[in-house]
Formats: sequence, C-alpha cells, structure tokens
Amino acid sequence: MDPGRDRRWEGSETRLVEVIRDEIVSSTTGRITFARFMERALTEPGLGYYTTSELRPTRSGDFLTAPELHSFFGRCLGRFLTSAWQHAGSPKHYRVREYGGGRGMLRDTATDGLDFAIDWQRIDLPDRTDAAGGDPADVVLANEFLDALPVHRLVQEGELREAYVGWDGGWFTEVLAGPSTPELAAHLEADAVKLGQGQRAEICLGASRWITEVARELAPGGTLLVIDYGQDAMELYGPRRMAGSLLTYHGHSVGDDPFSAVGHTDITAHVDISSLERAAREAGLELIGGTTQGPFLARMGLGDMLAELGRRPGTDAVAYLEARAAVARMLDPRHLGAFHVLAWGSPGRDGALPVLPGFADTP
Repeated sequence: MDPGRDRRWEGSETRLVEVIRDEIVSSTTGRITFARFMERALTEPGLGYYTTSELRPTRSGDFLTAPELHSFFGRCLGRFLTSAWQHAGSPKHYRVREYGGGRGMLRDTATDGLDFAIDWQRIDLPDRTDAAGGDPADVVLANEFLDALPVHRLVQEGELREAYVGWDGGWFTEVLAGPSTPELAAHLEADAVKLGQGQRAEICLGASRWITEVARELAPGGTLLVIDYGQDAMELYGPRRMAGSLLTYHGHSVGDDPFSAVGHTDITAHVDISSLERAAREAGLELIGGTTQGPFLARMGLGDMLAELGRRPGTDAVAYLEARAAVARMLDPRHLGAFHVLAWGSPGRDGALPVLPGFADTP
C-alpha cells in the first residue's frame, strides 16, 4: 500500500474509493450527500457491495435473509401467491415482479410445487429504475429491499442539518451543512415528528418514490407485498433513537461506520413505515392487511410445515433440527419475526380488493 494513504484503503475496494473521492473533490461544494455515497458504495457497477459477488445481492455473504434460512419461507409465500392468483380468477398468464431478488432463492422456493405457471421477474438494486418494462404485474414483492435504498442523514443542531460526505486527510469525512433538498424537512413534517437536539436520523426519499412507481406497475386487482424491518415514524424518529438506525454488516459483524471497508460492507437503515403507508394511499393503493412476519408465517402454515417434516419417514435428524432452528428465528419477535408485512391492493375492475391470507382479519 502507498505509505501516504490512510490505512482504511486496505480493507476497501480501491477503485470504488477512488471514483467516489473523485466525485467529491470535483464537486463545487467539495461534498456529496450520504445518499449518493451509499448508492455508489452499494451499487456502483462492478465495484459496489451488491455488484461484486453473486452472494451479496441476497446478503448471504454477511447474514441470512429469511428465504436463505429455509425453503419454508418461500413455500409460505407460494401459498400467499396461490391465493392471490385464485382471487384474480386463476389466469393463464400471471406475473410476479420481485425487487431485490438476488440469486433467485425466493423465486425458486415459492414456485416449487405450484400447479400454475408464474412469469417471475427479478429486479435488483443496480437496475431497479429501468428493468420493470411496460407490462403490468399481478403481484409486486419486495422482501428486504427498501432497507437498502440510499438514505440522507440528518442532525438536529439548533436547526436541521444534513450530514454530507467530504474528503479530508486522505479519507471520507462527515460534513454538516444545510439540507440538500426541502423534501427532507417536508418528510419529517408529514410524519408529524421533530428531532430532538443532537438527534440523528435517516430519511429515504426513494422508498416513497418507489411505492408511487410500483402503483403504476400493478395490474387492476394487483397486490403489492412488502416485507422489511422498520418502525412507524413516531418510534423511528423518537427519543429512543437519538443515534438513528443506520447499521453496517461486514464479515458477519454489525457496525455503524459506513466509511469502513467501502465496497465490502453492507449499509442499511430501518424503513419508515408511516411514509410507506402515506405514499401508498396517495398512489391510490388500499391496505389489504398489515402484521409482522411471525404471525404472518404462522397463519400461512409455517408450523404445520415443520410438523409434517418431523413426521415424514426418513427425515434426517440434522435436517429437522436445522429446520426447527430456522423456523424459530423466522417467528422470533426479537429477530425476523418482528419484520413488518404489509399488503396493498389496486382495486380490480369490479372495485374489489383481494382478500388474502396471512393477516388477522383475513382467512
């Protein structure tokens, strides 16, 4: 390594650091928004975290998502999709558009054993803006997708300030200045929250825009299903989150320094559920149901799947114990079981919404 370089270059993707640095130093202000930094760190073609390993789009390089824990998760989603397909009149052509599909684990497990064909389209972060095409989708599915969209970082210091990314002393540094867009303050105002003195927060403007785009992609009578971790605005921006919610994942370790191991580190922030609900309403979608992942999977028969595996002759004891551990983690309200599960519908030509399973007030 060049002795004049900061030692943090060693654990980072060198070319990625260089291209982000060059953008910063060539800008008129000498800084970029954190959202821009996060976008390039995660999705820069051939260099970003999600584009340099076939494992990383599903995050199995650093931690397991529910589809990777066990095929039971996909089978539960397959039952949900079967109900949606039946509600739509069991059409011959049925399209599911999955955002953040990675290597296709959810697609493979959800469609295994179904007695109808699905045209399953997968769209990942790098190409999310132009890959959808013009054909409407019967179901849009986003499992742990929105938490990886770029966020702006804010700090309340007498007035609202934005935490930008600058370059100083051979490495990235935080620079506080006025907000880059009035949308940030408007977002907090719409959520009816005010940050406390010294409080930090993350705002993802792209999540609400994504909801608006997806609403236009849905066929009449279509369904949007979002599964992700987050809180409503009052909790997310409340006094218990003075440091915000941004986290990093690298080598199976959780951290909070997004400038460490750039290009080899996942960066994520909790989803603002209140803003999603507001964006869905404004886009003309109606709520079908909302719950958390534990109850949702239980209602979709997750426990029955495990019991059936245990009764099946010839079931390997190790495989059963692994399945039981996976089920426990998917249901655990301290872990994956606390993820939000939200379904919105586009009213059909008869004006009716789908009645779908998995929620407390539905079959």
